[in-house]
Amino acid sequence: MVQNKKNLNEQVADVMSSAMSNRMKQNELLKLGITSDEIYLLLHTKAWQASGFDIRRLTFGVEIECYNVLREELIGTASANGLQVRSEGYNHDDSEHFYRIVRDGSLTGDNSQEVVSPILNGERGFDSLRTLCDALASVGARVNRSCGLHVHIGAANMSDAHYIRVFKNYQAIEKAIDTFMAPSRRGNNNGYSKTLQGVSFSACSTKRDVAAVLGFDRYRKVNAEAYGRHQTIEFRQHQGSTDYEKISHWVRFLAKLVEYSFKHDCPSCSMIEEIPFLSDEEKSFFTARRAALN
Repeated sequence: MVQNKKNLNEQVADVMSSAMSNRMKQNELLKLGITSDEIYLLLHTKAWQASGFDIRRLTFGVEIECYNVLREELIGTASANGLQVRSEGYNHDDSEHFYRIVRDGSLTGDNSQEVVSPILNGERGFDSLRTLCDALASVGARVNRSCGLHVHIGAANMSDAHYIRVFKNYQAIEKAIDTFMAPSRRGNNNGYSKTLQGVSFSACSTKRDVAAVLGFDRYRKVNAEAYGRHQTIEFRQHQGSTDYEKISHWVRFLAKLVEYSFKHDCPSCSMIEEIPFLSDEEKSFFTARRAALN
């Protein structure tokens, strides 16, 4: 007898592409260990793709920390360019329609602000982000060592295996990433974005397991605590920036990391040139950043 050697993703593929009713699919997915929440997303949002992971469906968001920004001035400048920006107190709310300016007590510098994007997607999302960066430049926004750039990648539709592999793969290439980060963001130099080195994910089988091995500590280069609140993976390593080119390249880097992690394990590497999912053009951008920061 030939044994069934299909992995979980392939077994889910068979169920989702079958002619079974949704109720029958639900029963079969439960037998495979898929959670009820994940089954709902599979059946009702069509987020899962039998042909593989679809990077075009990824949602993302950014949190830009900066200073020298008067809230009303940024709101007015952004509004004149078609962006809706609201001034709010400190909170962790999500928005699909407008940017928020909130307070962050960790920042230094006069008129320090954190600007939080709505949930963004695709090239329209990048266009919106470019408009925000132009508005920040117009009002004289600046960054210092207290500022960071946090990127959220939507994870609501990720399987546990895919989610865990994102953390493993980031850990595998963390030393290469360090080379194009500011010195204050390398290794374990920043208490708000601590290293993944020395952590073992080998026993993890669920998203909660990842949070547990990270000590339920959100101040990691990759934050597993964000899933419970936002259903995202938050990447916290990047130094502060209001420059669209730098921000967009980093967001695209992370999106490609997530895409690659759908099926593949990254080899451990310490050089940008060894990162397997980057194009030659992307490698050129990050090697130029490495040279500028060293």
